[in-house]
Amino acid sequence: MKETSCAMFIQSDYDYFPAVSAFFSSNNDEEREKSIEKIWEHPRVVENQCFGDQKKFFGGDIINIVEIAFGSIFKFLVAEDILEAKVLEDEKFPHLHSWYNNFKDVSVIKENLPDHEKMVAFIKFIREKRLASS
Repeated sequence: MKETSCAMFIQSDYDYFPAVSAFFSSNNDEEREKSIEKIWEHPRVVENQCFGDQKKFFGGDIINIVEIAFGSIFKFLVAEDILEAKVLEDEKFPHLHSWYNNFKDVSVIKENLPDHEKMVAFIKFIREKRLASS
């Protein structure tokens, strides 16, 4: 996949928001498993199509707007304590796992990532409110 196509695909992160929403709304293990499978579809394509030449980042050796767009959503998928499940398994997504580690270690990203504990608390609060209202 050409870099432009990869960037356009990654920009379509909103396509899997319904799966993430379903995950947060799920009340049982079966629903959670189905939504995790749906969530995996998008990163699986990114894993298979965007890292063929072992690039450190989507654009090569430096971060670009694609990393910013994808990384802003991706943090939620790798935080097991937010989703209370492991979505990004190292063995299923070795390139994405490596990419995320490279991404979060870039100084400008590291300095601006939200506080993990606050983010977890906020998202758990939102999930509890959502479950209570359904």
